[in-house]
Amino acid sequence: MSSLKWFDAHHKYFPNLPDSEKKEQEVLCNVYYSALNFKDVVLVSGKIQPGPEGALFDCIIGLEFAGRRSDTGQRVMGMVPFKGIATTLLTYKDYLWDIPDHWSIEDAATVPVVYVTAYYALIMRGSLVEGESVLIHSGAGGVGQAAIFICQSMGCDVFVTVGNDEKRDFMKRKFNIPDDHIGNSHDVTFERQFMTVTKGKGIDVVLNSLTEDKLQASLRCLAPNGRFLEIGKYDMQMNKSLGLFAFLNNISFHGVGLDCIFREGPSSKKLKAFMKEMTRLLNEGIKNNVVKPIEKTVFGVKEAEQAFRYMTTGKHVGKVLIKIRDEEEEKIVVTPKTLVVKATTRTWFHPSKTYIIVGGLGGFGLELAYWTVLRGAKKLVLTSRTGVKNAYQKLYLKRFKEFGRLIEDYKIDLTVSTNNLTTLEGTHRLIDEANAKGAVGGVFNLALVLKDGFIENQTADTFKQCCEPKFEGLHHLDELKQVTTDVSLIKLLKKEEHFQVIQETVLNSYGFRREDFLGRFDIFTVLGSEADFLSTHLPKVTEIISNKIDNRS
Repeated sequence: MSSLKWFDAHHKYFPNLPDSEKKEQEVLCNVYYSALNFKDVVLVSGKIQPGPEGALFDCIIGLEFAGRRSDTGQRVMGMVPFKGIATTLLTYKDYLWDIPDHWSIEDAATVPVVYVTAYYALIMRGSLVEGESVLIHSGAGGVGQAAIFICQSMGCDVFVTVGNDEKRDFMKRKFNIPDDHIGNSHDVTFERQFMTVTKGKGIDVVLNSLTEDKLQASLRCLAPNGRFLEIGKYDMQMNKSLGLFAFLNNISFHGVGLDCIFREGPSSKKLKAFMKEMTRLLNEGIKNNVVKPIEKTVFGVKEAEQAFRYMTTGKHVGKVLIKIRDEEEEKIVVTPKTLVVKATTRTWFHPSKTYIIVGGLGGFGLELAYWTVLRGAKKLVLTSRTGVKNAYQKLYLKRFKEFGRLIEDYKIDLTVSTNNLTTLEGTHRLIDEANAKGAVGGVFNLALVLKDGFIENQTADTFKQCCEPKFEGLHHLDELKQVTTDVSLIKLLKKEEHFQVIQETVLNSYGFRREDFLGRFDIFTVLGSEADFLSTHLPKVTEIISNKIDNRS
């Protein structure tokens, strides 16, 4: 957790995008409070693994917030699939709810995930009926309190488990739950206790977040025709088993995961229907005073690590919040005060621009393409004189297509081009091909020709063959005036083709930055790795290194 840090947001280009390139439902929000959830903590601590979004994002924590819409200044609370611990964030209108006038933004930050989870589990999946008995594990937590409010509003007989005497007293004081309905969440003694109270009948609905033997004990507490609602992740990711004998009692087991619902994508009918129903339930709950703010502990914007560590202790009651900025007295504030947070600078690529990777089908080129996608690029042109020719390249390109299927916002527009930068005509065709997708935002030149050797053994022809893909390509790009007005990034990458094993004998160990060479561009030499190239050309590599060693001796 000590590695947690703030960094530049991926949506920094959004405010300046033309409306035609913005999705109708997208909205930028200023965050005032972010809330932590148990899923955030177990992800950060490594106890569970992320879903498929982990292949695209290194920040997959933060599910909810409260703040203001940047376009209207209205106070809102809402949800996001991830990246909710932020100063600003990009979300969708369907994921937002207006904050009631009698709530503060801090109050509202305790509401979204806990009530959405509780309503989804109990009402939409568990089909809870008035007067049924319900066991709510970790009752003093955020989801636990929200579930208790909902169940008590329906006249249900509520059983809970808690972790210490302080939380037991809180359950009695806050919710008037009798002592024999409160069990221990740290062992399985609650099973006998609750079966005794129910005279062996069991409990109609179990909202479970406990693991291992405590999960099994909870299942044994279930009454015939009961519903088991699993909101934890650990046992499912560990692929733990359930005995089928219990299902003879006509019980049902539900895995409840909001993250899977959000993976449907904002335009999916299933997610739209879900959010519509959830909005109805929340609005109705607020109106009837069922949905209300819960207990919270607040940390400052510079205390994110402490907030995570505090939540791991299990001592908290209700929600743990990170306060990003102070709330103003006015109900409508379009432009909040500027907030300065010390953050790590990151490279982000413009989502509307096209990026060209010359030599992009090599091992390093494909890795670079993947990295640009991780950093926001959505339009790519990969060049190769021979095109796609092996299974590794096909697999990599297939993965890019899969991104769009798994996460709607990451549909990658990728083209493989055989146009060659070493000729002016080929450069023209390449730029035209890229501009058809969108303005060219950058060019990475990874072109490689293996003609390495001692300088005294080089001829003019071998020198030209080695340097031509890099120098001629850059010259041709410079000659295209229409490109120079748009391209903001041109990088020249030198790779392990140059065999730094024997540095002083390497022909292409050039490194320069000459602003007089290509006026408007900075040229950078960057050392990269090329495992795919080495494996493909191993005999030639071995020959060159052997010749160098022989010549030295």
